[in-house]
Amino acid sequence: MTGLQRPGPKGAGEPGGAPAGAGAAPEDRRRLSPAALLAVVALCYAAAQFVLVSVDFQIGWDEAVYLSQFSANDTPLDFHPSRGWGTSLVVAPVVMITNSVAALRVYLTVVSSLLLFGSFRIWLAVRPGYTVPLAAALYAGCWSTVFYGNAAMPNLYTAFGSVALTGLVLRAATAAGPVGGALPVAVAVVTAAMALFRPTDATVVALALAAAVLLFARGRRWGPMLITLTALGAGLAAGWGQWLLEAVLEYGGVAQRLDGATQNFSAPRWLLDHHLRALDGPTLCRAPESCGPVPGGGPVWLAAVVLLGVAGLLAAWRRECRTAIAVPAAVGACFAVAYLYYGGVTAPRYMLPVLGLWAIAAAEGLLRLSGEARRRAGLAAAVACCVLVVGGHLHLQKAYLAVNVGPMTSSRAQDALVAEALGRLGHRRPCLVYGWHAPQIAHPLGCEALGTAGGSPLPATPASVLAKPAEGYTVIAVYRDDADAGAPELAAWPEHRLTSSGWHARLSGGGADPAPAH
Repeated sequence: MTGLQRPGPKGAGEPGGAPAGAGAAPEDRRRLSPAALLAVVALCYAAAQFVLVSVDFQIGWDEAVYLSQFSANDTPLDFHPSRGWGTSLVVAPVVMITNSVAALRVYLTVVSSLLLFGSFRIWLAVRPGYTVPLAAALYAGCWSTVFYGNAAMPNLYTAFGSVALTGLVLRAATAAGPVGGALPVAVAVVTAAMALFRPTDATVVALALAAAVLLFARGRRWGPMLITLTALGAGLAAGWGQWLLEAVLEYGGVAQRLDGATQNFSAPRWLLDHHLRALDGPTLCRAPESCGPVPGGGPVWLAAVVLLGVAGLLAAWRRECRTAIAVPAAVGACFAVAYLYYGGVTAPRYMLPVLGLWAIAAAEGLLRLSGEARRRAGLAAAVACCVLVVGGHLHLQKAYLAVNVGPMTSSRAQDALVAEALGRLGHRRPCLVYGWHAPQIAHPLGCEALGTAGGSPLPATPASVLAKPAEGYTVIAVYRDDADAGAPELAAWPEHRLTSSGWHARLSGGGADPAPAH
């Protein structure tokens, strides 16, 4: 395999860079090293989360499920067969101690910033110079990367894992000499960790990497490559082994778990239109109409990212770094196809690994274009090129982030107010919250949950819910305005006004009407 470079002074391999081993010029010694610049990017990423999302951003439906598994409330919410344990394990050190949302957000901000630094830091041994910190900055500037930075959701962790695993595989598979034990172990551990979050995502990345390793094979390096492939297989086996064991112990078998995990899937279909519409959100959409129109500026931004990546690939192909740029781009493309031809819903977070991997090629392309601009028109033109591209990227992504954070901040704050009002109302445990936004309302109360579609009238109440009071449960039906009109079975339960914004609850055990929360 060709295309990997050893680190050298002044970012060896950059235009005009000194060869490895040469002394650095005085002006080079005054520059921030790529590793130091990467640390600055990670700090800025943490700051963006604190400023643009905030630590008071309340939890969502999926987060409530993940948090509840190890929560001090001691009432785990129903764990869907499609979920993995990785996210719950990440948040366990905090939720076992406190229910504070602010503490959770601060902790996850620190974790995501460290992972951004660590996953891209691996790449400095693969692609020396300033391509890597620039790639990290482009990736950290995406609205979905910031939005999910302090969220208890699995996709960002699989994205960081994809970036780290690709770098580790390239380092291990292209070793000039014997491969030590650390690299293969790291490959296996990262693969297994990714599978704990999303085993199918880990499988796509691992298979794409295995194909890349074989594609660039050279006879004299078959030893390191076979060791690397074995490590990938061992990691996948460990991750899927846990999934299979849980399927047998908790879901009645592998077939039953697969059926449950895919119960909301349709036949695979091309979702390019969905993803184009969801470039600016929402965070989840099931049909083109719910994704909204194609956002202004979105196609231009996407075209720029693709063209920069192509420019990076073309530039790298003529140099010694072709493999270091081509492999992450290829793995990212394979991952994109897996979600563009898909039977499930559309969510921008599904593309986080694609953005992270493609950012490496895009950063290479931007550096090459700015280097060409400097050669032809001087330093000012090169600076203008970078400012225009990076500034435009950050400006557009910040606007997209605001479009999503603003409405969700208000909606989730209402969920917290509802939970507080129910807490003041009082209820016996065990308890079940049924209705709108049930998981995120139930979690702080220590109740079980059965959610219905928010914004839609409550359907006929399931028999399992109506049977709960006889089992000693307090059942709490939550909704807004008159959304309970379609559930006459609940009419006998006393209704309580919870907030001034129209939230109500019906309790199977009655209760006192609290003052409206504002």
